[in-house]
Amino acid sequence: MKERICKKCGFTNDTNAFYCQKCGTHLSNKGIKNFVKSLKLGSVAGGGAKGVSIAPIAGMEVDKMSGSAQSFKSVRKSYSLEDGSWYCPYCGKKNKEHAVECGDCGKAKPHD
Repeated sequence: MKERICKKCGFTNDTNAFYCQKCGTHLSNKGIKNFVKSLKLGSVAGGGAKGVSIAPIAGMEVDKMSGSAQSFKSVRKSYSLEDGSWYCPYCGKKNKEHAVECGDCGKAKPHD
């Protein structure tokens, strides 16, 4: 997987991060968006109709391609800021220095 470089601050993030670990900005994930767009779901009953979700079908396709229901991997390392606080790589919330898990999403802080 390619490095996740933040377009806002230029920081090189862990390849599995969804949010920048230096500034908290959402990291674009065009690969998944392009994959979902490439799925041929037009023949699915109701596909494209207002209020109809095809997310479960797209999820099944992702599982088939990855061979696993757990296609997203954990971030391996956290990056603390100068004051010791850290941005959650999963949801982008800024957490206090001594927090061992994110105050928003509850995911454990990756190891330093």
